[in-house]
Amino acid sequence: MLMPRLLLMRHAKSSWSDPRMSDHDRPLNKRGRAAAPRMGRWLQEQGLRPERIFASTANRASTTARLLAETFENPPEVEHFRDLYHATPDEMIDVLATHGGDAEVVMVVAHNPGIEDFISEMTTKVEFCPTAVIAVIDFEVPWIDLLVEAKGLLQSLWRPKELPADQAS
Repeated sequence: MLMPRLLLMRHAKSSWSDPRMSDHDRPLNKRGRAAAPRMGRWLQEQGLRPERIFASTANRASTTARLLAETFENPPEVEHFRDLYHATPDEMIDVLATHGGDAEVVMVVAHNPGIEDFISEMTTKVEFCPTAVIAVIDFEVPWIDLLVEAKGLLQSLWRPKELPADQAS
């Protein structure tokens, strides 16, 4: 098995139009509904395809994962984990170690501050992570071993606003 690669994504931009709606139920806004598939197309152009997608159960994360997955031919199934809702880095590691299996490329769609904290703790890099950002992190040990040896190498970080203009479709 090649060493695992994590595509770590913060959910796309969500709507705050209904102040009575619970945080867990908030949907994506128009910009978020456009950004998620845009990032999926960008991943494909980079030759990256997640074998598995793990998403928070929050509506905005789940929808982001689904819209991104649908850009792929034979879309990967989106698996939902309540533990990814406002997860700490340790909680994300637990999900990856328990469910990553032998997949070489896994995507996690979750929330801040957990996304930024994960990148900082795993790679010692401090990154600003706006909505729909994707960080590519390589690990030198299988998913299960992240429980013991959790250090990765940040290969790249893509923010929607930094993509080439021709990706605006």
